[in-house]
Amino acid sequence: MKNLFKNSISLFCIAVFILTLNGSFQNAKADYFEIYFRTATYTHGSQTDTFSIECGDIINLSYGGTLTFEVYVYSTSISNIMFLSCDNLPPGATFPSQTGFTYVQSTFTWTPTGPFYGNIIFQLRGTASVDCAVTFDWPLPVELTSFTSFVHENDVTLKWQTSSENNNSGFIIERSIKNNSNNNDWIQTGSVSGNGTTSSSSDYTFTDRNLNSGVYQYRLKQTDYNGSSEFYYLNNDVLIGTPEKFELSQNYPNPFNPSTNIEFSIPEQGFVSLKIYDASGKEVATIVNEVKSPGYYSVIFNAAGLSSGIYFYRVTAGNNVATGKMNLVK
Repeated sequence: MKNLFKNSISLFCIAVFILTLNGSFQNAKADYFEIYFRTATYTHGSQTDTFSIECGDIINLSYGGTLTFEVYVYSTSISNIMFLSCDNLPPGATFPSQTGFTYVQSTFTWTPTGPFYGNIIFQLRGTASVDCAVTFDWPLPVELTSFTSFVHENDVTLKWQTSSENNNSGFIIERSIKNNSNNNDWIQTGSVSGNGTTSSSSDYTFTDRNLNSGVYQYRLKQTDYNGSSEFYYLNNDVLIGTPEKFELSQNYPNPFNPSTNIEFSIPEQGFVSLKIYDASGKEVATIVNEVKSPGYYSVIFNAAGLSSGIYFYRVTAGNNVATGKMNLVK
């Protein structure tokens, strides 16, 4: 193994060049044909490194650059027609096929736009044949070791951990309601900044609040600073159940200006009203006035047209009635 680029990160692009002949590592050849690799270059940002490739090397490269090397074949007989090609090129890589006598050359160039793992076969065909296998193992820019969820009433807390990160801008949290007709309607519900490049483990958390009863799915959209992204899916569904009792929570923020959140929960379907009163008992607004299914609810009250002072909010659901006090400060 040749460590060509020294840095603190543990994510590397590992290019394993394996040339086999009779079970041993050597320059691939058959009869009068031989395949060689010329000096390779790896450009990453403003830095360009050069290195030689020998059969059997494991070459460690940092993620996000451009790899270039020449492949050429030679024959001692001018009567041999040689055809040099490459099979199973990764996305974005180029290696033009070439035909000729005695000496044929082509250049492999690749700037990866995402993770790739697989064998690339350099093929020499003529009166005899030679195959040269090159294996690339280019890992994900972020290695996720866990992704879990926890439910408290109608809040869902997501936790995930990475073992290492490379060029990680951050995570976008997306949520989907699971139902029989459409299971792919993803919406963004939040975001968390990443830690850039690090070889240490990192812990992340995000809480999705005030969800209605139902079954949900979650995924993370990890994005690097170049705009590339990968999705990580939560393995389990998340269930927000039916409240066990009627409850009205204290509004927040409080004091407020001009908007505040009012949350309540109802254990059974019925007609629900939410009204706002001033300090004299006069009704100044009706926020909810309809039949509601069992579940958790959060509504926003905008008091832009009201003056500063003490106000009361009252929720009525069936035989249940609850009142809260709030303070508008402008």
